[in-house]
Parts: sequence; C-alpha cells; structure tokens
Amino acid sequence: MGERRGHTADGTERCGPGIRGVAMAIDTVVWFSLAFVAVYPVTAITGDITATASGVDADLSGTPALVALVLWFALGIGYHTVMEWRFGRTVGKYLVRIRVTDAADGSPLSLRAAAVRNVLRFVDWIPALYVVGIAAVAASDSAQRIGDRVADTVVVR
Repeated sequence: MGERRGHTADGTERCGPGIRGVAMAIDTVVWFSLAFVAVYPVTAITGDITATASGVDADLSGTPALVALVLWFALGIGYHTVMEWRFGRTVGKYLVRIRVTDAADGSPLSLRAAAVRNVLRFVDWIPALYVVGIAAVAASDSAQRIGDRVADTVVVR
C-alpha cells in the first residue's frame, strides 16, 4: 500500500508542529516539576536551602547549580525516553491523542530509538524554543524533527 503525503503506510496521520507543540506545552509542566525534583535534593545536600515566611528558597551557584541542571536535563530526557519506549507517548502526547512509532512499520519504539530521538531533542530545541525542530518538521515530507530522522521514528495520530 503506497503512502500519501501526511499519512503512513498503515493509514495513520503524521503529526505536524501544531499538535506536537500542544503536547510539548503540556509536557513542559512535567519538565518544571522535574526541576523541583532535581534542585531541592541538591540544595538540601549542599545546605543552600532556607525556609522563609513565604516558602522554601533554594539558592544554588557554581558546581551545585551545574549538578542540579544536569540532573534536571537527565530527568527530562529520561521522562520522554521511558514514556515513549514503554507507552509510545508522554503525558502530553496522551492528552492530545498522538504517539511515537517506528517510521518503517509503525511498531512501538525500541529503547534505543526512544533514547536517540530524545537525546537529540537538544538539537531541535536550539537556538531557542524548538525553532530548529519546528522548521525540521515543517520542511519534512514525513513531519520528522531531527531526532525523529536519526532514530527513524514518526509521530502519528
């Protein structure tokens, strides 16, 4: 069965930057939650946390700040990788009813494919706010960002 532009061989529709952007906006809430998971343990270990009348203040700089940042990115990439590998979708993708599949046959992602597409999320993210990723999806006949092209994946509904 031949493919039509915008559709895969099994008839599912490839998703463009619009619906994918909505899913990513929802997943941003998860990313911000993961920032707390990364920052507050590091501040508790380093002693850079203080309780004030208005709440808890975490004040990191130097190496502890770098450790918290790296941990945050690792948790974020891990979130996307594990969710897409195990379930084919993140919370954001679930809520907008889209999923990630193998581009060749529509099968679920391998752990390797999920990891590759999500590590390359940083390339798609630069220079700011997924400009490269949006341009890549818009310019691709298969609606693939750079991470999708390298991992041979596609986002479908």
